[in-house]
Amino acid sequence: MSKTINRAVTFIDSRTPATITSKEIDLDSCYDENEIVIKVRAAALNPIDLLVHALYFRIPFSNYPKTYSRDYAGVIVRSGQNVDAQWKIGDQVNGCFFHMYGESGSLSNYLILNPAKQQAITHMAIPPNSNQDPFVINAAWPLVFGTAYSALFDYGQKLGPDSKILVIGASTSVSYALIHIAKRVLHVKTVVGICSTKSIERNKVAGFDYLVPYDQGPVTEEVGKLLVGDLANEKFDLIFDSVGNNDFFPVIDKFLKPKSDNGEYVTIAGEHKIDYRSPNPFTLSGARMLLRIVNPLKGYNTHVLLLPCKQEYMKVGSQLISEGKYAPLIDSVYEFNDFEKAIDRLKSNHCKGKVVVKVTDD
Repeated sequence: MSKTINRAVTFIDSRTPATITSKEIDLDSCYDENEIVIKVRAAALNPIDLLVHALYFRIPFSNYPKTYSRDYAGVIVRSGQNVDAQWKIGDQVNGCFFHMYGESGSLSNYLILNPAKQQAITHMAIPPNSNQDPFVINAAWPLVFGTAYSALFDYGQKLGPDSKILVIGASTSVSYALIHIAKRVLHVKTVVGICSTKSIERNKVAGFDYLVPYDQGPVTEEVGKLLVGDLANEKFDLIFDSVGNNDFFPVIDKFLKPKSDNGEYVTIAGEHKIDYRSPNPFTLSGARMLLRIVNPLKGYNTHVLLLPCKQEYMKVGSQLISEGKYAPLIDSVYEFNDFEKAIDRLKSNHCKGKVVVKVTDD
C-alpha cells in the first residue's frame, strides 16, 4: 500500500496559530524523476521559522497551509530515475530545505525535494561515542553550521592562523559552529567572543581564546582594553554579529581593519536583538542597517548574511561530526505532537542550542 498520511505543522498567516494538518499522499506518485522522498525522522526549529510565520500578512489566494521548518534528518524512501546515484533508497540524509512560505517543509512526515536544486544535503554523519539519537543530532546543525561557514568563507577573505575574529554573541548556536570551523578548519589563533558573565566558562570550553562580558561595563571599552593589550593593537579581520548589535559602529575604525585590508562586518540579525514573540519588520534599525550596507563612503565592508544553498558546508559539517570535532548544541527535544511546546521554547530566547522535534520513530 503506497498511500499514506503526511502530517505537517502548518499555518495560514500571522493571525493563525501553527497546527498539525494531514494530507493523503501516494508514495509511488508524489515525486517526479528528479526528486527524492525523505521520511523525516527529526527536524529543528530556527528563529527564521518564527519570523516567516509572524510576518506573513494575508493576501488574496494565500489561504493554503504553509509548512514549518528547514533543518531535517531522515531516510530516503523513494528516488526518481534521473536522481544522481549518490542518493539511494535507504540512505540516511540530512540537510537544510530552502523554502519561503512553501507547502513543503521539514516539520512533516515526508519531504519531497530535488537534490540537484536543494543542494544543502549530505549523508548523515554518525558521531563517535555518542548516546544521542543520530537523527536528532543531524537535524540540529545544517542551518546554523551553514550560516557560520558562509560568514567565514563567502566574502572573499582568506582567513587563517594570523587572522583575528570578534564574535558578538558567542553563546549562540551559530557562533558555536563558527568557533569550531575557525579553529578546526581555518586554524585561526585568535577568536574573541562577547557573552554574559555566566556563559564565559561554557564558551572557554567551546574554544574562544578571549571572552569579554557584556554585563560588566561598556563592551567597546572592555574589548578596547583587550585590543591594545593582549592583541598588540592589531585590529580584527572579521567582526561577526549573531545577535543584533550596534555598539561598535560609532567606533568601528578602532576595531575593524579597513576595506583596503578586507575588513568585514557580517551580521545575521541587524542592529538590535529581535523579539521573536512579536517581531517588527518596520524598525528603524533595519533601515539603518540597509544604509550602512549601501553607503559608499564607509571605510569597511558590511554584509547581512543570507544563507546560500550549497552542499559544500554540509560536507564539512558532516566530516567534523564524524571525526568527533564538532558536536551540535541541542537545547531540547520534543515529540511531534508537542510541537507547540517546542515553538514556545524557541520564543523564550533562553535556548542554549537547537530545539529539535522528533517527527517519526521508524
